[in-house]
Amino acid sequence: MLKMDDGTQHQAAPSAVLTPRSRQVDAGNLRGFEAAARLGSFTAAADALALTQSALSRQIQTLEVSVGVPLFVREGPRVRLSPAGEQFAVVVRQALQQLDAAVEGLRASQGRPRVRITTFASLASQWLIPRLGDFQSAHPDIDIAVETFDNLSDLEAGGLDMAIRRLRDDNPLARAPHTTFLFGEQITPVCSPALAQTGRAPGALDDLPRCVWIDDVRIHSAPPIARANLQALSWGGWYAGLGLPQPEPQRWLRFNYTYQVIQAAVAGQGVAMGQIGLIRDLLAAGTLIAPVGRRVDAGYGYYLAVRSGAQQRPEVAAMLDWLQQQFAAWRAIEIGG
Repeated sequence: MLKMDDGTQHQAAPSAVLTPRSRQVDAGNLRGFEAAARLGSFTAAADALALTQSALSRQIQTLEVSVGVPLFVREGPRVRLSPAGEQFAVVVRQALQQLDAAVEGLRASQGRPRVRITTFASLASQWLIPRLGDFQSAHPDIDIAVETFDNLSDLEAGGLDMAIRRLRDDNPLARAPHTTFLFGEQITPVCSPALAQTGRAPGALDDLPRCVWIDDVRIHSAPPIARANLQALSWGGWYAGLGLPQPEPQRWLRFNYTYQVIQAAVAGQGVAMGQIGLIRDLLAAGTLIAPVGRRVDAGYGYYLAVRSGAQQRPEVAAMLDWLQQQFAAWRAIEIGG
C-alpha cells in the first residue's frame, strides 16, 4: 500500500509494465496527470483542479492502467515523473495547449474577449490574484485565464497572450522581442514582527544561525539547473552575495512553494529568505520585517512578455496597460532598508 499526501493509502503502481486496457485513454484524466506532473504533488494538483486528493489519485491510477506503464515514482509524500511519465507529459502538455488554443479560438469567434496570462504560482498567489479584482471592475466584459507553470511556457505554442517571468539576467528570453524589463529581484531575511516580540528574531547577522530558517524543499530535489536557480534566490545565494560561507541554522522548516515559505514567515514560524519582488507590500504594511537588512541582488529580473500580434487585440492591450500601471505602483512602494 502507498501512503499519499493526505495520509490515505492507495495501492502503488507496480514497477513492472502494467497491462493496458484495450480501450482508448480517458481524456478526462489528462488534466489531473498534467497538473500532478507540473506541481510534483497529488495534493497540490488536486487543489488546483478543485478535486479531492483521493479522486485525483484514482484518475492517475486509471490512466497508468490505460497507458500500460507507471507514470510516476512515489517517494513518500512526494511524487516525480518516471522516464515514461516524462515522455508522456511532453505530449499531454502539447495536446492540452492545442486544445485550449482551439477553445480560445472558438470563444473569440463568438465575440467574448479573453486574455490568457501565465506566470509562476507564487507570483500569481502573492501579487497578481489580489489585484485582479481592480481589472475586472474596470473591464467586466473581458474574461481572464491565469495559468501557472514552474517551467517557462511557449506563448506561441500554447496560445498564451502574455507572461510575467522571472529570468536570470543572462537568459536570452530577457532580450526576446516583445519583452519588457520590469524590475530586478533582491533578497533579504524576513520574519514576522511577532517573532521579534518573543525574542526569537535575529537582531544582527551573527544571530541568524540561532534561528529557524524557512526554505524551499525543492532546492534538494530539483534537477541541477533548477536547483541552482532556487539556491540563488535562497539562503545560499544571499550569503554568497555577502561573500560569506553559509552556516547551519538551529533547524530547517521547508515547503514546496515560495508562497508557502512566505505564509510560514508571516505566521511567525521562523526566518525566511524574502524575495522583494513578492513581498514588497508585506514589508510596507509591517506584516513582515527585515531585521538584518543587507539586501542582495539575486541576479534575476521580472519581465513582461507578450505573444507576437496579441497586443493588437483590445482586451490584451487593456491588460498590458493595466499591468504596467500596477507594476509602476508596486515599484513606488517605499520599504526602507
